[in-house]
Amino acid sequence: MTPDRRLLRCSEFIRNGGVLLDIGTDHAMLPCYAVESGRVSGAVAADIAEGPLAAARRNVGNRGLSDRISLYLSDGFLNIPAAELERVTDVVIAGMGGEMIAKILEDAGDIPKKMNLILQPNTRAEALRKYLAEKGYEILGERAVRDGGFVYAVMNARYVGGRRSLSDLESLVGRIDPADSEGRQYIILAAKRLRAAAEGKSRSKSPEAAESAAQLFGLAGRLEDLAENITERS
Repeated sequence: MTPDRRLLRCSEFIRNGGVLLDIGTDHAMLPCYAVESGRVSGAVAADIAEGPLAAARRNVGNRGLSDRISLYLSDGFLNIPAAELERVTDVVIAGMGGEMIAKILEDAGDIPKKMNLILQPNTRAEALRKYLAEKGYEILGERAVRDGGFVYAVMNARYVGGRRSLSDLESLVGRIDPADSEGRQYIILAAKRLRAAAEGKSRSKSPEAAESAAQLFGLAGRLEDLAENITERS
Protein backbone atom coordinates (compact mmCIF):
# COMPACT_ATOMS: atom_id res chain seq x y z
CA MET A 1 0.00 0.00 0.00
CA THR A 2 1.45 3.36 -1.06
CA PRO A 3 1.15 6.40 1.25
CA ASP A 4 -1.20 9.20 0.22
CA ARG A 5 0.04 12.27 -1.68
CA ARG A 6 0.54 14.23 1.54
CA LEU A 7 2.93 11.64 2.99
CA LEU A 8 4.65 11.14 -0.35
CA ARG A 9 5.40 14.87 -0.42
CA CYS A 10 6.85 14.54 3.09
CA SER A 11 9.06 11.69 1.85
CA GLU A 12 10.66 13.98 -0.74
CA PHE A 13 12.51 15.83 2.03
CA ILE A 14 13.86 12.68 3.77
CA ARG A 15 17.59 12.37 3.17
CA ASN A 16 18.96 9.18 1.67
CA GLY A 17 20.63 6.59 3.86
CA GLY A 18 19.61 7.92 7.27
CA VAL A 19 17.22 6.77 9.96
CA LEU A 20 13.70 8.19 10.03
CA LEU A 21 11.61 9.04 13.09
CA ASP A 22 7.90 9.40 12.32
CA ILE A 23 6.01 11.07 15.18
CA GLY A 24 2.25 10.50 15.08
CA THR A 25 2.82 7.57 12.77
CA ASP A 26 -0.73 6.16 12.77
CA HIS A 27 -0.40 3.03 10.55
CA ALA A 28 3.37 3.50 9.99
CA MET A 29 2.74 3.95 6.27
CA LEU A 30 5.56 6.46 5.82
CA PRO A 31 8.26 4.48 7.70
CA CYS A 32 7.32 1.32 5.78
CA TYR A 33 7.49 3.17 2.47
CA ALA A 34 10.80 4.86 3.32
CA VAL A 35 12.42 1.57 4.32
CA GLU A 36 10.99 -0.50 1.44
CA SER A 37 11.98 2.10 -1.16
CA GLY A 38 15.54 2.18 0.16
CA ARG A 39 15.35 5.84 1.13
CA VAL A 40 16.40 5.06 4.73
CA SER A 41 18.30 2.23 6.38
CA GLY A 42 15.84 1.99 9.26
CA ALA A 43 13.06 3.84 11.04
CA VAL A 44 11.42 4.58 14.36
CA ALA A 45 7.64 4.98 14.49
CA ALA A 46 5.91 6.62 17.45
CA ASP A 47 2.34 7.48 18.36
CA ILE A 48 0.73 8.84 21.52
CA ALA A 49 -2.24 6.44 21.32
CA GLU A 50 -2.18 2.66 21.68
CA GLY A 51 -4.80 2.07 18.95
CA PRO A 52 -2.83 3.64 16.09
CA LEU A 53 0.37 2.09 17.41
CA ALA A 54 -1.23 -1.37 17.37
CA ALA A 55 -2.26 -0.79 13.74
CA ALA A 56 1.30 0.31 12.98
CA ARG A 57 2.69 -2.82 14.64
CA ARG A 58 0.44 -5.03 12.50
CA ASN A 59 1.38 -3.22 9.33
CA VAL A 60 5.10 -3.42 10.07
CA GLY A 61 4.84 -7.11 10.94
CA ASN A 62 2.77 -8.01 7.89
CA ARG A 63 5.39 -6.39 5.65
CA GLY A 64 8.27 -8.21 7.33
CA LEU A 65 9.91 -5.03 8.60
CA SER A 66 9.94 -5.65 12.36
CA ASP A 67 13.73 -5.88 12.38
CA ARG A 68 14.11 -2.49 10.68
CA ILE A 69 11.32 -0.38 12.20
CA SER A 70 11.10 0.15 15.97
CA LEU A 71 7.77 1.23 17.47
CA TYR A 72 7.15 3.25 20.64
CA LEU A 73 4.16 4.60 22.53
CA SER A 74 5.34 8.16 22.99
CA ASP A 75 4.20 11.72 23.50
CA GLY A 76 6.32 13.29 20.80
CA PHE A 77 10.01 12.62 21.45
CA LEU A 78 9.57 12.17 25.19
CA ASN A 79 9.27 8.38 25.58
CA ILE A 80 11.68 7.31 22.87
CA PRO A 81 14.92 5.82 24.26
CA ALA A 82 18.00 8.03 24.00
CA ALA A 83 19.85 5.32 22.07
CA GLU A 84 17.16 5.40 19.38
CA LEU A 85 17.21 9.20 19.18
CA GLU A 86 20.98 9.17 18.78
CA ARG A 87 20.71 7.28 15.49
CA VAL A 88 17.83 9.34 14.05
CA THR A 89 18.77 11.71 11.23
CA ASP A 90 15.37 12.80 9.90
CA VAL A 91 12.06 13.48 11.64
CA VAL A 92 8.58 13.70 10.16
CA ILE A 93 5.76 15.27 12.20
CA ALA A 94 2.68 15.33 10.00
CA GLY A 95 -1.09 15.57 10.20
CA MET A 96 -1.41 17.81 13.27
CA GLY A 97 -2.10 21.47 13.91
CA GLY A 98 0.83 23.85 13.57
CA GLU A 99 0.66 24.82 17.23
CA MET A 100 0.73 21.16 18.29
CA ILE A 101 3.82 20.52 16.16
CA ALA A 102 5.47 23.56 17.73
CA LYS A 103 4.67 22.21 21.21
CA ILE A 104 6.18 18.81 20.36
CA LEU A 105 9.39 20.52 19.25
CA GLU A 106 9.44 22.82 22.28
CA ASP A 107 8.91 19.96 24.74
CA ALA A 108 11.82 18.07 23.15
CA GLY A 109 14.34 20.79 23.98
CA ASP A 110 17.62 20.41 22.10
CA ILE A 111 16.86 16.98 20.63
CA PRO A 112 15.42 18.19 17.27
CA LYS A 113 18.30 20.62 16.72
CA LYS A 114 20.54 17.91 15.28
CA MET A 115 17.88 16.47 12.99
CA ASN A 116 16.46 17.22 9.56
CA LEU A 117 12.83 18.21 10.22
CA ILE A 118 9.94 17.53 7.84
CA LEU A 119 6.78 19.18 9.16
CA GLN A 120 3.28 19.05 7.70
CA PRO A 121 0.69 21.07 9.65
CA ASN A 122 -2.99 20.52 8.89
CA THR A 123 -3.91 23.93 10.34
CA ARG A 124 -2.17 27.07 11.63
CA ALA A 125 0.89 26.69 9.42
CA GLU A 126 1.61 30.38 9.98
CA ALA A 127 1.99 29.79 13.73
CA LEU A 128 4.50 27.01 13.09
CA ARG A 129 6.53 29.17 10.70
CA LYS A 130 6.71 31.93 13.31
CA TYR A 131 7.76 29.45 16.01
CA LEU A 132 10.54 28.01 13.85
CA ALA A 133 11.95 31.45 13.04
CA GLU A 134 11.84 32.58 16.67
CA LYS A 135 13.61 29.40 17.86
CA GLY A 136 16.48 29.48 15.38
CA TYR A 137 15.20 27.04 12.76
CA GLU A 138 15.40 27.90 9.08
CA ILE A 139 12.90 26.62 6.54
CA LEU A 140 15.16 25.36 3.75
CA GLY A 141 12.38 24.22 1.45
CA GLU A 142 8.61 24.12 1.38
CA ARG A 143 6.09 22.64 -1.02
CA ALA A 144 2.32 22.53 -1.21
CA VAL A 145 0.38 19.36 -1.91
CA ARG A 146 -3.28 18.79 -2.70
CA ASP A 147 -4.73 15.69 -1.08
CA GLY A 148 -8.30 14.72 -0.20
CA GLY A 149 -9.78 18.08 -1.12
CA PHE A 150 -7.29 20.07 0.96
CA VAL A 151 -4.01 21.80 0.13
CA TYR A 152 -1.26 21.38 2.72
CA ALA A 153 2.22 22.83 3.18
CA VAL A 154 5.19 20.54 3.83
CA MET A 155 8.21 22.27 5.38
CA ASN A 156 11.83 21.14 5.55
CA ALA A 157 13.59 22.89 8.45
CA ARG A 158 16.90 22.68 10.29
CA TYR A 159 18.36 24.44 13.28
CA VAL A 160 20.84 27.20 12.37
CA GLY A 161 20.74 29.31 15.54
CA GLY A 162 19.74 32.90 16.05
CA ARG A 163 16.24 34.32 16.18
CA ARG A 164 14.17 36.23 13.71
CA SER A 165 10.60 37.44 13.38
CA LEU A 166 8.48 36.97 10.30
CA SER A 167 6.19 39.48 8.68
CA ASP A 168 2.54 38.51 8.36
CA LEU A 169 3.06 37.76 4.67
CA GLU A 170 6.12 35.57 5.36
CA SER A 171 4.27 33.61 8.01
CA LEU A 172 1.34 32.93 5.67
CA VAL A 173 3.34 31.97 2.58
CA GLY A 174 6.69 30.76 3.88
CA ARG A 175 8.71 29.40 0.97
CA ILE A 176 5.72 28.18 -1.02
CA ASP A 177 6.34 28.78 -4.72
CA PRO A 178 3.40 30.62 -6.37
CA ALA A 179 4.60 29.43 -9.79
CA ASP A 180 3.92 25.83 -8.76
CA SER A 181 0.28 24.90 -9.45
CA GLU A 182 -0.35 23.50 -5.95
CA GLY A 183 1.58 26.38 -4.39
CA ARG A 184 -0.64 28.86 -6.19
CA GLN A 185 -3.74 27.02 -4.92
CA TYR A 186 -2.35 27.15 -1.37
CA ILE A 187 -1.86 30.94 -1.57
CA ILE A 188 -5.30 31.55 -3.12
CA LEU A 189 -6.98 29.52 -0.35
CA ALA A 190 -5.05 31.46 2.30
CA ALA A 191 -6.31 34.70 0.75
CA LYS A 192 -9.90 33.41 0.80
CA ARG A 193 -9.64 32.55 4.49
CA LEU A 194 -8.35 36.05 5.25
CA ARG A 195 -11.16 37.66 3.26
CA ALA A 196 -13.76 35.58 5.11
CA ALA A 197 -12.28 36.62 8.47
CA ALA A 198 -12.14 40.26 7.35
CA GLU A 199 -15.76 40.23 6.22
CA GLY A 200 -16.81 38.85 9.59
CA LYS A 201 -14.96 41.60 11.44
CA SER A 202 -16.27 44.29 9.09
CA ARG A 203 -19.80 43.60 10.31
CA SER A 204 -18.83 44.73 13.79
CA LYS A 205 -19.32 48.38 14.71
CA SER A 206 -16.23 48.63 16.90
CA PRO A 207 -13.30 50.72 15.60
CA GLU A 208 -10.86 47.96 16.59
CA ALA A 209 -12.71 45.39 14.48
CA ALA A 210 -12.86 47.78 11.54
CA GLU A 211 -9.10 48.36 11.75
CA SER A 212 -8.43 44.62 11.96
CA ALA A 213 -10.72 44.00 8.98
CA ALA A 214 -8.86 46.59 6.92
CA GLN A 215 -5.53 44.93 7.73
CA LEU A 216 -6.86 41.51 6.78
CA PHE A 217 -8.34 42.79 3.52
CA GLY A 218 -4.99 44.37 2.68
CA LEU A 219 -3.09 41.18 3.43
CA ALA A 220 -5.55 39.11 1.38
CA GLY A 221 -5.00 41.48 -1.52
CA ARG A 222 -1.23 41.04 -1.30
CA LEU A 223 -1.63 37.26 -1.39
CA GLU A 224 -3.95 37.49 -4.40
CA ASP A 225 -1.44 39.70 -6.21
CA LEU A 226 1.30 37.20 -5.46
CA ALA A 227 -0.75 34.33 -6.90
CA GLU A 228 -2.10 36.20 -9.92
CA ASN A 229 1.08 37.88 -11.14
CA ILE A 230 3.05 34.64 -11.57
CA THR A 231 2.84 32.38 -14.59
CA GLU A 232 1.62 29.06 -13.21
CA ARG A 233 3.91 26.05 -13.59
CA SER A 234 2.22 22.63 -13.62
